[in-house]
Amino acid sequence: MKYLVIPRIEVSNANAQPAWWMIGPPPLTAYAGFSHALALALGLARCRGFGVVHHDIQFLGEAAGGDFRPHQFRAASLIDKDDYSSKNAYALSSQPTARCHLNLSLVIRFDEDDPLDLEDTLPRFLRGARLAGGNIVKYGKVALLGSLDEAAKSIKNGHAIHERQDLMIRQEGERDMLDVVLRLTDPQRRRTDPEAPPWLLPTTLGYRAITLFQKRKNARSDLPHAYAEPLVGMVQYRTLREAPLPIWQATNPDAATFLVTTHP
Repeated sequence: MKYLVIPRIEVSNANAQPAWWMIGPPPLTAYAGFSHALALALGLARCRGFGVVHHDIQFLGEAAGGDFRPHQFRAASLIDKDDYSSKNAYALSSQPTARCHLNLSLVIRFDEDDPLDLEDTLPRFLRGARLAGGNIVKYGKVALLGSLDEAAKSIKNGHAIHERQDLMIRQEGERDMLDVVLRLTDPQRRRTDPEAPPWLLPTTLGYRAITLFQKRKNARSDLPHAYAEPLVGMVQYRTLREAPLPIWQATNPDAATFLVTTHP
């Protein structure tokens, strides 16, 4: 294997809503999509996984009364005004959004014999690529290294994203897995329980279809379409000095499920 390191990627206006009911850093599925798109741009069918090292994040919004209120965006109306409120002819309807500026490093794994054009194709891809819907403003010196340990050492510092599905276990009195998420992320528990793991976050680790795949009007490229719901799990941010950099891989456990995991 060989490891492509893209350090200190600055991303502007990225998605900070990993699922419709939560605000946080971009989901792991966004990095999976970016890594796959990069592999396709290089003429490959896929990469062999990716690692994410977080450096900094700035959520776009205002703090008021102890609450964070994300900035909302208003777009132009359609020609037929279908996106206007049915009750107010002058009010555009809107979708709740949350955005952020992000600084991170990516390590993308490839097979040893995969040809990688780092002089022309990669810079051209990065100039126009989006990561979690955000624009790539700049990035550091790209490197191609022979081991994961070398790749992590080249980044030097930061917090790698680790999978913590091992913590998703119901305790007495908890009705479902949402109760588990709320317990693990409860600020009061973090302050009072010295054994509570730090820097835990729920995020989207995949999607599961909730309808059959079939032809639907306006589907992209006329492909079979299904409605899906996000699969939310726990991740932990751990320093590179504390633990080795994990590699995430995109998997399909069954025909209805897409999952990003470090334990394929």
